[in-house]
Amino acid sequence: MKKGIMIFLLVISVSFLIMGCSAGEENDGSSVADSLENTQKVEVTSLESSDATTISDNNDIEEFVDALKVDEWELEDIPSEASEDKTFKMYQQDTVKLGESENQNDDLNEVATMTTYKDVPNVKFDVESLSLSFKVPDEVAEYLNSKINN
Repeated sequence: MKKGIMIFLLVISVSFLIMGCSAGEENDGSSVADSLENTQKVEVTSLESSDATTISDNNDIEEFVDALKVDEWELEDIPSEASEDKTFKMYQQDTVKLGESENQNDDLNEVATMTTYKDVPNVKFDVESLSLSFKVPDEVAEYLNSKINN
């Protein structure tokens, strides 16, 4: 009986150890894209004009996130001579907390800001107190720079 209990406890302990170790493995570029897919609205503004574009349709947001190709971004400093071009502000609704209904808080909160630069394929991505600079593929830079004109 004692031997059976010891084996049972050993199996449970090993199972928890394996689950705990695998929980931290999902920290790659796809997790950034997954969090962007929760975006419910994107406001695009340009420094050169007062025009603004809002992306709020689910299909348009999905297309926007797919076009970013986040898994192909590379950490790289923004060139010192680069000048800012467009700003993309991303909004999400707060997570529904225990005891709240889904319709209790319909306000969208700004969760991230992405800034593009003229003539260089770089972006600055700000989320909460973290700011990262990336080099993006040329087709992503072209897509982002064309968004205000749509």
